[in-house]
Amino acid sequence: MRDWLRRLPPNVQGALWLVSGGFIFTSTGVMIRLLSEQIESVQTAFFRAILSVIMLLPLMMTGKVKPWLSQRIKGHFWRTFMGTTSMVLGFYAISMLPLADATAIAFSQPLFSVVVAALIAKEKVRWRRWTATVVGFVGVLVMVRPGEGSLQLGALVALANAACVAISILLVKRLSDSESPLMILTQFAIFSTLFLAGPAIWVWRWPDLFGWVLAIGIASSATVGQYFWVQAFKSGEMSAIAPFEYMRLPFAVFMGWLMWNEMPVVWTYVGAAIVIASALYIAHREHVVARERRRAATVTPPEKPPGGPPSGPAP
Repeated sequence: MRDWLRRLPPNVQGALWLVSGGFIFTSTGVMIRLLSEQIESVQTAFFRAILSVIMLLPLMMTGKVKPWLSQRIKGHFWRTFMGTTSMVLGFYAISMLPLADATAIAFSQPLFSVVVAALIAKEKVRWRRWTATVVGFVGVLVMVRPGEGSLQLGALVALANAACVAISILLVKRLSDSESPLMILTQFAIFSTLFLAGPAIWVWRWPDLFGWVLAIGIASSATVGQYFWVQAFKSGEMSAIAPFEYMRLPFAVFMGWLMWNEMPVVWTYVGAAIVIASALYIAHREHVVARERRRAATVTPPEKPPGGPPSGPAP
């Protein structure tokens, strides 16, 4: 299976990883929503983290991954801090909103990525991407409709989650220059367990047997889904494969309808369409800029003639 996948173009590989990961994450969201009826979301996140460590222990014990040998512990610390924050916020958003609404608002992440690229990574963002970003945030306002009194705490939590994911993506891209997806995954599991232990104990409640099954399912599917997600952005160009992230919306609409008979209101679709269109244009512009940079890098300056610059025509 892996040999067949490796024969495909890198961007096709990345797209397949991302679509598969999107379906897995949607299934994880269903289990998170069900478990939120028994325990707090921060405790769910702790279960997800510590069970991931347990599942990764055989790989660490056999030496297939050696987190203690990483030379970028500080980078993993900050990546996990932002990733853990986004995980907890995302879990709370799923427990507070219809599944499709939480998923649609999460699509504002590429808009926050533009802001992160400009303010943190100090990238030069030109007016086209800024315009698309502003239009995208208009789409977010259409979805949450603050002027009609429908702005919920869950929507604000979902937006905060999108902002944290944008920062986490930047940190993952920096780490993936030298760290393998498995190393990034393992460091995340270890650090997030340490981060969440205290808050989870503070709100601790024991789930029933079905709750434990859900907790194990969340940890398993989230670990696999995160590996798929990291592998996707490692395999292909971010601007080329990012649009496939939006396959999660039809997955979420279907699962929300199947499990809870939920159907998003029309404004969710309208706002999501605006956000997705803006994000796709941003991805297109990033691809264009990257292509221009590669083209400029391949152009070699003309050789200087021997003896210094030409003196020009004689008078």
